[in-house]
Amino acid sequence: MRVLSILLLVAACAPAHTTLPPPATVTALPPCELRTLDGRPARLDEVSAGRPALVSLWATWCEACARELDALTRVHEATRGAGAAVIGVAVGERHDDVRRFVERRNLPYLQLVDERFQLADALGQTRVPATVVLDRHGRIVYRGGVFDETALAAFKKALADGNGAGDGAANAAAR
Repeated sequence: MRVLSILLLVAACAPAHTTLPPPATVTALPPCELRTLDGRPARLDEVSAGRPALVSLWATWCEACARELDALTRVHEATRGAGAAVIGVAVGERHDDVRRFVERRNLPYLQLVDERFQLADALGQTRVPATVVLDRHGRIVYRGGVFDETALAAFKKALADGNGAGDGAANAAAR
């Protein structure tokens, strides 16, 4: 099953701009234990609790994922003061490989590692990149592929609904 998941992720790493509808049964983050870059256990629902979050599922080998990193960094820089979170989740990757990649790229936003596809499997996510937007209550309000204008609009709305600061911070990030 893991080999099939890896093959599906490799085959799906394409720059397509399709929005994937969420499965009807997944409306909140599943309680999966991931790892921080320093090896500590972390749950995505806990690190995003109480604030809007933009979650990017990605892989170090994925070219489409790499193209998103600068935009995600700008969103992080523009919205961190607004009480929002940008979180990267590397799926199906070895912890040390992700740590080295993140250090080389100097990525400033929180990165978690999902070595065993726990989060991806629980979400039914078979492609990277994938974007998930959470409202401040941890509910999934958007699921899609690449981080694009539709994902940014969903994040803006989550920010505005969460604390009234959505458009200014997110618009600055889009520049």
